[in-house]
Amino acid sequence: MDEEQLDTIELIGARVTFVPMGEGTSYSLTEWDLEPGAQGPPIHIHHKTDEGFYVMAGHIGFVLDGMTTYGKPGTHVLVPMGHEHSFWNAGVRPAKCLCIISPPGLEQYFRELAAQLGDIKSQDDSIPVRKKLSEKYDMEVVGPIPSPAQAGAIRKSHP
Repeated sequence: MDEEQLDTIELIGARVTFVPMGEGTSYSLTEWDLEPGAQGPPIHIHHKTDEGFYVMAGHIGFVLDGMTTYGKPGTHVLVPMGHEHSFWNAGVRPAKCLCIISPPGLEQYFRELAAQLGDIKSQDDSIPVRKKLSEKYDMEVVGPIPSPAQAGAIRKSHP
């Protein structure tokens, strides 16, 4: 498939491509290309959705229930529904991961987020938009935006 024909959106520091799935599939699959050092979303919870992240390139930081880990290619991180989490590019090179979302449906959140971000270029400035959309979707923003500099503080603040 020609790259120009892919269903892709731009978020702050990330390009998200929606992998075509068959009708009735019990999950969706998105490919995330993260710019070097790109921050991720604020720490959040999905109350009805499981997410799985598979690192394909680079180094990605993850925070899950207050514990910070770093994944290199081949790493898989499962985030069961109801658990607070976030992710970011923890490296100096571009990173790529696949995100499996079950059940499907969160794709529309990403599309609306991209449309509403407009000229917003900072993750901190995106929090009001994210919180507003969270009320509509299966999400709750519960913490700050993690970054490599903050990761140690997040890890230390949770047992």
